Amino acid sequence: MQSRIYKMFSLIGLSALVLMLCGSLIAQDGHTGSGEGRAETEMQSPIPLNPSAGSEIGFVYEAFLSPQQEGGEEEDTPGFIPSQFRSTAPSVARNQRTSRGHGVIEFTKDLSRAYVFLAVENVKPEDINMLHLHCGRPGQLGPIIVDFSIAGNLATYIEDGVMQVEITNEDIVAVTSHVNGPVEAFTLGCPIVAALPTDKVRTIAGLQLIASEGEIYFNLHTYFGDMRGQFSAVSTNP
Repeated sequence: MQSRIYKMFSLIGLSALVLMLCGSLIAQDGHTGSGEGRAETEMQSPIPLNPSAGSEIGFVYEAFLSPQQEGGEEEDTPGFIPSQFRSTAPSVARNQRTSRGHGVIEFTKDLSRAYVFLAVENVKPEDINMLHLHCGRPGQLGPIIVDFSIAGNLATYIEDGVMQVEITNEDIVAVTSHVNGPVEAFTLGCPIVAALPTDKVRTIAGLQLIASEGEIYFNLHTYFGDMRGQFSAVSTNP
């Protein structure tokens, strides 16, 4: 009986040793098999390989801002929308506003950064109290994905009617780090999947993906009301 027990434990020990040796070989080779690796193909890449080209501009999107891209008037804004997103002076009817804007977003090919350009007309810089990129379909109120006031003074950015800003992952993460309470959880940060509202986009790559789906828009707020510009693709072949 003792002999059989001894042999059993010996076999267990031997098996463990074999498993340890196999694990070591896998760790060294990075794969199972003969350890010789996969033979390289003699075919050439159909596109010249150039890692440094990742800093070049790839996808480009543009938006034309107008008050009419939001449905209804300021007084029709849903009650759950925080007061800071509403006009603080007597609102001007959308059809009577002459404010206009033209925005562009360029993404580098490696999606490490984006460049945002905005020109506005018939808007006083001192009247601008908020400027955001939101995610949402046309006419839909969506949460903020980039808040330009976090990066600096909006009046300074647009004091000559033009803004040129570089944004990175940090600018997107900064928005979600300001969430306090259930209302801001809805209005700040764009979900990667609509069914998972707490799983927020945190990268330029995520911003570009949403833009490619036609669901990124500019929203410029003044004391008298806002105007909006839905982005559409200018180039889809970086």
